[in-house]
Formats: sequence, structure tokens, C-alpha cells
Amino acid sequence: MYTRWVNPRKLDELVFKLRENNIFASRHSYSYRLLYNGKMIAGIHLYPGYKEVVLRIYMSNIEYAEPVLELIKNIIRKIFPDYKLNIHYIKPLIKE
Repeated sequence: MYTRWVNPRKLDELVFKLRENNIFASRHSYSYRLLYNGKMIAGIHLYPGYKEVVLRIYMSNIEYAEPVLELIKNIIRKIFPDYKLNIHYIKPLIKE
């Protein structure tokens, strides 16, 4: 048995591609935070052991996320073509 890992250059490639498309992305290990027009719109989490990417869309800023959602999914699929992409819509815990 062995531990799977992803080359850090590949992880950084996702950051660079998103930033090229005006989506600010920051990375810590296998997790990313995405901002668009100054609003936090999503989080991305990689699970190399399962070959899975989870895209978490924050419903509190869905109006900012919708215009770039397809672009984000296409970039993820291009960089990690053999990974399964799961999308979760996260509702805010605090009622406004």
C-alpha cells in the first residue's frame, strides 16, 4: 500500500489557470478558496487517495458564482482529467 500525492506544480497550475480567468484562488495543501468580484464563491478540496475533487459552491454568494461556474468546472477537468468531480451546494448556517 502507498500514499498517493499530487505534484505541487500541478496543484499550483490550478491556481494560475483560475487567476488567468479573473478568479482569485489561494491554495493550502489540497484545499483552495475561490473569490470572484471580491466575494468568496467556492472552495475546492482534492482527495488524491480517492482521485476525487470536491467543488463546494457557497449559496450565500451564488449570484457571483453562477457566471463562472462552468469555467471553474472546465478548468478542474482539464488539469485533473482522471479525477471524479463532485459538486456540493453549501447553504449558509446563519439566516439573514
